[in-house]
Amino acid sequence: MTVSAADAVFGAAAPGHLDALAANNIAMAKETEGLDLPPAVVHKGVQAVLDGSHGAQARYFVLTHPRDGAVLAQLMITFEWSDWRAAQVWWVQSVYVPPQHRRRGYYRRLYELVREEARKKGAAGVRLYADADNATAHEAYRRLGMTSHYSVFEEMFVGY
Repeated sequence: MTVSAADAVFGAAAPGHLDALAANNIAMAKETEGLDLPPAVVHKGVQAVLDGSHGAQARYFVLTHPRDGAVLAQLMITFEWSDWRAAQVWWVQSVYVPPQHRRRGYYRRLYELVREEARKKGAAGVRLYADADNATAHEAYRRLGMTSHYSVFEEMFVGY
């Protein structure tokens, strides 16, 4: 059953999301870059983010269905210090919306909520990069109001 983006549940990914996050990352790499990622490695990487092990300084955020908890959209944030802004910049990575959930505004809603979270936590802004050949991603980020520098899209909250 379809749920509106406004009714989807936002939050940090939980351990129960491991399999969906890993499967989505594998699907995203295949779809956007033609890569076949080894499932065991991806599971280990996602698990490290979820439990904070192996020095993983990242966090997954998800939109989930309010009834069954299915992941509708996901992204991972990594944190980088910006000496130009004397604050963290949140890097958006591992963005994925499964095909059956696309064109419903889920990623836009997820991005808006993550952007709000970054502001609340005092981040200078958010950035992401997209493969130069991924025109669909480039257009989606432009529609969100992000600008591109060197194939990196960013939205800064404070100037320099």
